[in-house]
Amino acid sequence: MGTYEIAGRWKQPAWLQHAALIHSVYGTEAYRHRLIPLSRRREVCALAGERAERLAYLFAVTPGRLLFAGTHRWARGLVAASRDRSGQASAVPPATGEELDALVLLHLANLAEQARAPDGSPGTWLVDLRELAEVVFDSDAVTPPLFIATLAGFSKTDESACRGAYGDGLVQIDPALRADRLAMAAAICPVVGEPCAWLAYEARRRGEVAAASEWAQTAERRLLRLGAAWDKRLRFDEWLTVITLLDGEIGELSTATATDPRALYHEVTRADRGQGASVEADRGQGASVEATLANARPDPPAATARFQRYMGMLADATTPAGRLLYPDLDRRPWWEPAACALAVDLESHSQEIREEILALDPSRYTPESERIPRAGDWDVVFLYERGRRHDEVCDACPETTRVIEGDRAMRTAAGLIYVSRMGPGTHIQAHRGPTNVRVRCHLGIAVPDGDCAIRVEDQSRHWSEGRCLVFDDSFEHEAWNHTTDDRIVLIVDLWHPGLSSGEVHLLAGLHRYASGYARRLDRYWALNAAARRERPGT
Repeated sequence: MGTYEIAGRWKQPAWLQHAALIHSVYGTEAYRHRLIPLSRRREVCALAGERAERLAYLFAVTPGRLLFAGTHRWARGLVAASRDRSGQASAVPPATGEELDALVLLHLANLAEQARAPDGSPGTWLVDLRELAEVVFDSDAVTPPLFIATLAGFSKTDESACRGAYGDGLVQIDPALRADRLAMAAAICPVVGEPCAWLAYEARRRGEVAAASEWAQTAERRLLRLGAAWDKRLRFDEWLTVITLLDGEIGELSTATATDPRALYHEVTRADRGQGASVEADRGQGASVEATLANARPDPPAATARFQRYMGMLADATTPAGRLLYPDLDRRPWWEPAACALAVDLESHSQEIREEILALDPSRYTPESERIPRAGDWDVVFLYERGRRHDEVCDACPETTRVIEGDRAMRTAAGLIYVSRMGPGTHIQAHRGPTNVRVRCHLGIAVPDGDCAIRVEDQSRHWSEGRCLVFDDSFEHEAWNHTTDDRIVLIVDLWHPGLSSGEVHLLAGLHRYASGYARRLDRYWALNAAARRERPGT
C-alpha cells in the first residue's frame, strides 16, 4: 500500500499507481513467495487493469541489476525478455522501453517506502534513489519525482552526516545543542522534513510561535515533495499530523523533552486535545501512565551513572552476564499497557495485525527451540530474532511490521518479536527471562474460551483478542492452553519503561557491538579450526 501512495504523491499516471498497489503479488527478486499464483493473472488483470497487471508481472521477472544499470537503454534485449523462476524464457511478450522505464520508477517508489535502518530510523537511500532516477531522466514514458533535482550535489558523505546530526540531535538534552544538530541536519539535506518538524517542536516549547510555524511549513513542503517518511518510526500521515498541529493552535506542551518520534507524536496530539500542561499540573486527575513514567525516568547524569554501574556489574560478573539485573529499575511483575506507547499502537491496529497473522502460511511456523520444559506443541514465526530481521515474514505482514518498528521495540540481540502458537493441551512450565531491561508484550490474536492463561509470579491473567498483556519476564512465569483450540499471540519485547532514551541508546549500542564481535569471533575460530584440519600429516 505504501508504494502505491508514494507513486500517487509523485503524481505518476493512474496505471503506474495501480501497478504500485499490486507490484509484489507475484513475488520479487528478494521476496520469492507469490501471494497470487501466475495461473490467476487473468483475474488480477480484470481487477487492476491490463497495463498495471503486466507491469506487476514484469516487476517479478525482470532482473533488477541490469535495469538499474540502464542496460535497457543501450542493450535492450538483455533485459526485455521475461523469464520464469527457473530462468527459462517466457511466452509473454518482451517488455517495451516504456514499460522498462516504468519499472525503474516502480523500484524507486518501493525503495522510498522500504528503506530504513533496523530500528526504523533514517536509512541510507537518498543518494541511491537519485542515482537510480538518473536512468530515466530523459524518459518520454515517466517523470521522476521533482525533488530528485534538489539532490544533484548530495553525496553519500552528506547523507551520512545528515543522519548523524539528526540522531545526535534527538538524544541531546541541552536545548541549544539539540537545535544546532537538528538545524545542521536540515541544512545538509534539503529534501527531508523531519529535522524541521523537530525544530518546530522545539520552537513551540520555547513559546516562539512564529518560528515554530515557519519550521512546520518548511517541514510540510519537504515531506509532501519527498512523498515518503524519511524517519519511518512514524508513518507519513503521522508526520503530517505532527507538522500540521505544530503549525496550528495547540495546548501547552509538556516540560519533558520528547526524544523519539513516537513520543513526539503522542505529546503533540495530546497537547492538541488540551492535555499537555495538565500532565505536570495534576497527576491525580487522569494523567496518562506513559507521561507519568516519562517524567519518572532519570535525568541524563543519573541515567549515565546508572548505565556505568551496570557496566561495572558486567565487568565484575562471576555469573553469566545475561542474568544480571540492570540497577534501580522499577520491579513489578505486571505493567499496564498504557505505560508503553507501542502496546497502545498494537491495540489500535489489532484488527489489521490479526488479519495479517492469521493469513500467514502455516508452513512458516517452526517448533520453539528454547530449552524451556513444556508438554504439547509450541510453534513460532519470527519477525525479529535476536536482532535479525526476517524480511519475508515482515513483508508478508506490512502493517504489523510498521507498528513493531516503532518506538521502544527491542530489536537488538536481547529481544524477540514473534508470533507464538500454543496448541491444544499445551503447558509451558515456569521459567524466567534473562534480563530486566525489557518487558514483554503479548497481543491476543486468537484466544480460545476456557482455561487458557499466563501466570507471572502469583497472579494469572487471560489473554483477550485485540488487547495487550505486558509483564516483566525476568519474573517467574508459565503459560497453558487447556482447551481444544490453538492460542495465538504476537509477542513483542519492549525496552523497560523506566529506561531513559539515553540509556536505551547506550544499551542498544552495547548489544550491537557484542553481537558483531561474537560473529567475528565465530568466523575467527572457524578459520583457525579449518587451518588446523588442513595441516600436513593431520
